[in-house]
Amino acid sequence: MTESFAPVTPSDRRAVDDVHRLRLAAQAADTPHLPPPCPADLEGSLAVPPPATAIEEWAAYAADRTCVASVRLEFPLEENDNAVTAAVFLVHPAFRRRGVGRRAAEFVRDRATAHGRSRILLAADAGPGDRSAPPAQRYFAQALGARPLATFPHLRLLVDAAPRTEPVPEPLRLRFWGSTVPEDLVAQAARLEATLSAEAPTGRLEWAPQPSAVARIRDFERMRIARGRRAYQCGILDARSGRMAAWTALSMTRANPDNALQAVTVVDPAYRGRRLGLLVKQHNLAACRAAEPGLAQVDTWNSAENAHMLRINAAFGFTHAGTRSMWELAVHPPSDAGRPDVALDR
Repeated sequence: MTESFAPVTPSDRRAVDDVHRLRLAAQAADTPHLPPPCPADLEGSLAVPPPATAIEEWAAYAADRTCVASVRLEFPLEENDNAVTAAVFLVHPAFRRRGVGRRAAEFVRDRATAHGRSRILLAADAGPGDRSAPPAQRYFAQALGARPLATFPHLRLLVDAAPRTEPVPEPLRLRFWGSTVPEDLVAQAARLEATLSAEAPTGRLEWAPQPSAVARIRDFERMRIARGRRAYQCGILDARSGRMAAWTALSMTRANPDNALQAVTVVDPAYRGRRLGLLVKQHNLAACRAAEPGLAQVDTWNSAENAHMLRINAAFGFTHAGTRSMWELAVHPPSDAGRPDVALDR
């Protein structure tokens, strides 16, 4: 079996539909515990890349024009510009164990080389019964010459089990907004996001933190809106100075009104030790539930090394729902590569 790889663009309706159907099939086979892929999210991701990132979306076709694999590559353009992340690396379940995955890996290596990248990162999700990637995925990653880098516990909150809101202490005040950070707060949001990025443990990932930049915030918002996502955000402000002491965000896709992603939660170092992380999450979730009556669960992923955030989320009611594992793929394959194909998807 020989495949041809074709770029997927927003205007290529057939290719976009092919990729979406493949991802639905892979999700049903591999990660039924996760929300199904959203078509609006896919279409928007082709049009607007993440901040400071170039993207390539590829579909692999068999000779009869059946879509057999989906690959999305993300190339950081500023910090971490020695790496490429295979944000999606999927083989259709009906076409596995035919060498498609190995050939897709060679294609990724070729693209990494063409961009002068020395690191290739892969990710895969496992369900609640696995504390690491399933054996088949580990087997495939290792056969490709990949080495394990990090694990990210997947945590899920059933919103009916969430804690009730508690008042914030004086002289702090709550402020809510939607998908766009207000102009008078965006510089502070950039400062807090850079703090979070600098402090987040990366372990063997060796991932450089992002700078404090309003442009990054605005570019991320444009990406989120292009994907059809809507956000609910809350900040805790010090009424004396106007300083933002804490900030959190939830994000939802069009296709999954019962599910939200818990995104950023960060507390200014000067205000830590006052339970503000819990408080800001309580109030933001309450506001989101009031606007989204179908919301049933919230998902989040934290580094296994981030003990502090894991404790906060456990106290909030999040429980183990799966694991995301990350590997670094060798740019040059090992001599013994050539094992069965499985899915690798973030």
